[in-house]
Amino acid sequence: MDKDLIKECIQELFVQIWTKRNSIGIPVHVKNYLYKSFRNLILKKVAQLQKHRNFDEIENYEFNVSLNIEEALIDGERRKAISEQLQLTISSLTARQREAIFLKFYEQLSYEEIAEVMGITVKASYKIMARSLDFLRDNLSKEDLLLLYLMFNLRLFN
Repeated sequence: MDKDLIKECIQELFVQIWTKRNSIGIPVHVKNYLYKSFRNLILKKVAQLQKHRNFDEIENYEFNVSLNIEEALIDGERRKAISEQLQLTISSLTARQREAIFLKFYEQLSYEEIAEVMGITVKASYKIMARSLDFLRDNLSKEDLLLLYLMFNLRLFN
């Protein structure tokens, strides 16, 4: 989209708001009102500039969004903090618990297969897994626990 057209539309929008301020009233959600007004003004200007286009073409306009650098940095820092918290909590498990979690969720082994790999009984594999999950449940927030679950499941589909 043309940057000059966008600047013109922003200017025109605020001029319209100022000139019609007595008849507009106060919108409930100002941000939504501005977005909708700006969108309508852009579509109107594009239609005026390209009268030869039909209505269907105007409806299928391109809409691109990109995060600014601050949002990307904040998002990266948040992911890093969550990852560190997950790693710290998992490292607090015993070696056998970490191994059982790895075999169950990462390698998708059954309890019988876990018992065989670890050289323990099937009952012991259930106990180790239950204690591991209890520890994680007690030491992670619901969001972190869900994220851990999703990470294991997304790994399965890759």
